[in-house]
Amino acid sequence: MRRTLHCMAAEDARWMIRLLAARGIDRMKPWHRKMGITGDHLRRAGKVFEVALAGDRQLTRTELYAQLNVAGIRTKIHGMHLLTHWAQAGLICIAARRNNQSTFALLEDWSPRGRDLSGDEALAELTRMYFQSHGPATLKDFAWWSSLPMAQAKRALQLTADLLKSTTIDGVEYWLMRDTPAPPASPWPILLLPPFDEYTVAYADRTAAADASVLSSIGHGLAPNILVNGRIAGTWKRTLPPAGNAVVLSTTLLRILNRKEQTGLAAAAERYAEFIGRRSAGERSGRTLRAPKRKGPRLR
Repeated sequence: MRRTLHCMAAEDARWMIRLLAARGIDRMKPWHRKMGITGDHLRRAGKVFEVALAGDRQLTRTELYAQLNVAGIRTKIHGMHLLTHWAQAGLICIAARRNNQSTFALLEDWSPRGRDLSGDEALAELTRMYFQSHGPATLKDFAWWSSLPMAQAKRALQLTADLLKSTTIDGVEYWLMRDTPAPPASPWPILLLPPFDEYTVAYADRTAAADASVLSSIGHGLAPNILVNGRIAGTWKRTLPPAGNAVVLSTTLLRILNRKEQTGLAAAAERYAEFIGRRSAGERSGRTLRAPKRKGPRLR
């Protein structure tokens, strides 16, 4: 997709790789040429990985680099690119952790075979998965998330026309599943999102979550965000004091929260502390960034 880590059901890994990875691999060819990574380097590295990981073995990055170095393949700059290429090609995958380090395994050994989709069937399934979990969204959003070319993204919409419906807001066409339930009338609870959460990173246009004028101040929506009624109200970070079993949350807000919102933020901090097995030591508000008032309807 976008050369970043994605979590997916194991049964979907192979068909999604077949559908999406080739374009990402082609995009890297100019960079490989600049770095001196040739097709021969890639083929030789693949053979090293096949032999080193055979028999359901799991090796760390350092251990795999050592195997590549023995074979005369440089890893100081090239190592991560070789791993990424063969992960995108569907040969290897990240496996279990050992001593707080990720290990790698052969995908064929590590992950059980799942659904065998290809062609239009795979494209339609990817489209359904995206709009079911991310709608309402635009065609541009879907193309960004999947890294599909726009022409293929348009075809994907045609393949799923019986599942989707469109709505136009402020002159922009959004798509969602026909059976999408109406949003609740009551305000959403205040949420603490992790960085790179799908709520923001899955959209090319993130102004449904925050006004364009403040996106740069909050990492373009990729930071750990505080959501108040579906809108980004600021960012947060945690501190784990060396003594005791507490967690302290520090916030940078886009606006001053009212009393009810402050109570909701404290409740969110308590939920997070419970999630990581610690007690909440409270929330410390940092600077407040001023944001313009929201114009237009909320989509999410």
